[in-house]
Amino acid sequence: MTERFEILEHTADIGLQARAPTREELFEALGEGLATLQGAWFPGQGTERPVRVEASDPEALLVAWLDELLYLHESEDAVFGGLAVDRVDDTSLSARVRLAPRGDRELEGVGVKAATYHRVEVAPEPGGGWTGRVYLDV
Repeated sequence: MTERFEILEHTADIGLQARAPTREELFEALGEGLATLQGAWFPGQGTERPVRVEASDPEALLVAWLDELLYLHESEDAVFGGLAVDRVDDTSLSARVRLAPRGDRELEGVGVKAATYHRVEVAPEPGGGWTGRVYLDV
């Protein structure tokens, strides 16, 4: 386990789990976990851009957030230099994502196809804070 997220083993997929004081920090941590798994996490690099995601409930929002990050990574052939989630409620997320061109970097990571709904969870913890879990199709 790192400070922000934990990698979960699964027979066909790979999972991420995190705990954080706020929902915003939870979504940041899971986004960082995704970028790290892909070998595309280069803190501080790139240009910031706004991102907004909407979904029907918190779990669908987490899947949509991670799928949006995958889309940006693939469609722009980019790596991530940072994620700042400004606001999360039950159905929407506003964030700033720092992207840099991949260039000639060889990304040594897992090829993630999509976030899945298998055992996805976003929940408040009894003593305060938030916990989240998601499995990724690799």
